[in-house]
Amino acid sequence: MKKEISFFAVMAVLLLAAVVAGLHRGAGGGSWGDTVSALFLSGDNKDLEYFIYYLRLPRITAAVFTGMSLAVCGVILQSVLNNPLASSFTLGLSQGAAFGAAFSIIVLGAGSTQFTGSGVVLGNLGYVAAGAFAGSLTASAVILLFSFVRGMTSQGLILAGVAVSSFFGACTMLLQYFSTDSQLAAAVFWTFGDLGKGGWAEAFTMGGVCVAGMLFVFRYSWDYNAVAWGESYAAGLGVEVRKVRVYSLLVTAVMAAFATAFYGVIGFIGLIAPHMVRLIFRQAGHGFLIPAAGLLGGVILLAADIGAQAVLYPAALPVGVITSFAGVPVFLGLLLRRSMKNA
Repeated sequence: MKKEISFFAVMAVLLLAAVVAGLHRGAGGGSWGDTVSALFLSGDNKDLEYFIYYLRLPRITAAVFTGMSLAVCGVILQSVLNNPLASSFTLGLSQGAAFGAAFSIIVLGAGSTQFTGSGVVLGNLGYVAAGAFAGSLTASAVILLFSFVRGMTSQGLILAGVAVSSFFGACTMLLQYFSTDSQLAAAVFWTFGDLGKGGWAEAFTMGGVCVAGMLFVFRYSWDYNAVAWGESYAAGLGVEVRKVRVYSLLVTAVMAAFATAFYGVIGFIGLIAPHMVRLIFRQAGHGFLIPAAGLLGGVILLAADIGAQAVLYPAALPVGVITSFAGVPVFLGLLLRRSMKNA
C-alpha cells in the first residue's frame, strides 16, 4: 500500500510541475513573475492574462483529461481483449475519426480553411469534430458487432480492428486523392494531434466524459481482474464476460471518440501509460491500475505537449508527433517481448 501511495504522490508532484511549466510556456511569453501576476489577475499585462486563461489553461486541461481518457481506454481494452497491444489507436478508432473529419472537410465542405503565417487554420471546427466523432463511433460499432459473433475471440477482435483501420485509412486516402489543394491541406492538418484546437467548452466536455467513463469502468474493476485470470475462470465466478466486454468497448469508444474528435489523432498514450504502471506494479489489480494509468497518461500527454511547444519555439509541433515518436519503440518492444514469451 505504501508503494501505491508513493506512486500517486509522485504523480501529483509531476502533474503540478507540468501544469506550472505549461502555464509559463506558450503564446504570449512573459517572465515567471508576470505569469504569476497574470494568473491571479494582479498585473497590468492584460494580454498575458488573456493568453493564460483562454489559451494555456484550456490547453493544459485538455492535455490532462485527454491523456487520462486515452490511457484508461488502453487499460480496459487490453484487459477485456486479453492483448497488451490493444488501444483505441490500434483498434482503428482514430483512423475512423480521421475518415469522418476528411469526409466533413472534402465532401460536405464543413471545414473552410484560412492560410496564415503559422499554417492552416480550420473554420467550422465544430462540424469537423462532429464528423470525426461519427467516424470514430462507426469504427467502434463495427468492432462491437464482431464481438457479438459466436466464437469470436479477443484475438479475432484485434484482427478486426486492424482490418477496420486499413479500410478507413484507404477511404481517407481516396478522399484526399480527389480533393483540392486547400481541402487536402485542411484534412491533413486536422489529423495532426493538436491540443490547441479547442477552448474551454471542449476541455470541459472532455473532462466530463473522462470522469464519467472512469467512474463507470472502475465499477467493473473486480470483473476485469477476474477476466485477466481467464474467461472460463471469470465465468465460473459469476462474471458475465460478454456483457462486460460489450459495455467496456462501448464506453472506451465514446471516450476515445470525444478525444479524437476534439484534438485529432494522438497515438500510443493508451499503450505507454498502462505498461509503465504494469512494469512497476506487476500484480496490480484494476482498482489501482485504472486511476494510476489515467493519472500517468495525463502527465505524459501534458509533458509531451510542453515538449512539442519547446522544440521549435515559438512554433509548436503537433503533440501527436511527439507521442508517436515515443510510442513506436514501446510498441515494438512489446511485440518482441510477446514473441519471446511465445517462443
